[in-house]
Amino acid sequence: MKKSKFIVIILLIINQIYAQSNDADKFTIGVGGTFAKPKIIPNMNKLALAQITIHYKLTSTEKTGAKSNKGEKAGAKISAYLETTDGELTSNDFQEITDYFYSYFQKKLQENGIDTVAWSTITETDFYKNEDREGDKDKKEKNENSWVTHTAHTGNILYGGGIPFAFGKIKKASRFCEQIGAPAAFFYLTVDFADLMVNLEMQTTTSENYFYSTTTRKKTYKWAVNPTMSVTPFSPSLSGGNISLFWNEKSQSESLLLKYDITSDVKYADAANEDASKLKNSLWAFRKEMTPVVIETTVEKYKAAAKKALEKFADVFIANRQEFKKN
Repeated sequence: MKKSKFIVIILLIINQIYAQSNDADKFTIGVGGTFAKPKIIPNMNKLALAQITIHYKLTSTEKTGAKSNKGEKAGAKISAYLETTDGELTSNDFQEITDYFYSYFQKKLQENGIDTVAWSTITETDFYKNEDREGDKDKKEKNENSWVTHTAHTGNILYGGGIPFAFGKIKKASRFCEQIGAPAAFFYLTVDFADLMVNLEMQTTTSENYFYSTTTRKKTYKWAVNPTMSVTPFSPSLSGGNISLFWNEKSQSESLLLKYDITSDVKYADAANEDASKLKNSLWAFRKEMTPVVIETTVEKYKAAAKKALEKFADVFIANRQEFKKN
């Protein structure tokens, strides 16, 4: 058995232990930039899903750095690549997943006593019509990650995933909520196909006698790649946010942040193997690159696992809201 497969198995066991934690604790809510008690999410009886934007990662990279007891620095990284063996994932595939999640989320809200606003009602407002058109996004690459981005119903971008509305847009967003008769939610999510871990420990020791001294440097690398589909709190782009936003007619806002991965618990990968051909020359001489791992699956298995991860996100959101309501 290859070392990479052995490490994958070890991490699968670790993830099963972590999955036993209370899922409702995976969210945190920020209130208008303060630590005040949230009011919109716990008390809403109606909600408009005004935007759902999802980054789908195709390449994932994890990096770490370390410093020895003597102040010497070093780094390490591990990358994983997604590969579908029965043809490429298309724009239509990602749009299908995104639209499915929108419909599933609407249904879960309704099943839990939260009325929803029809998509046609949202698109008829001036607030929606005056914003940028989304459409299909080409593959992006940044910080050694690559991904595609899709918005439900190929809708307009109303919120960018980072800083909430400001200046003139505050009144427009509040008027929008007043028109549709409900608070609005703008979800910004990332779906990742692998859980990566890389760790580096350094130790430098020097021994001396009358004639000479000997310096010993030891670097210990630990890494793992787990092919698990999840909604993750980490955005692939440093310039793009990964914060979901809630807004109401009173210009009150709440930010929803995911603290930990929400995994699909669906075994979608057919194989996970090291591939030295994926190695890239690093600009940083001190960084060691572990042999990249290619995760193989089929288009349908990928879509099923991604849909399941997003379903669990909606389920956990409902559980989280109920917990806040109890408090």
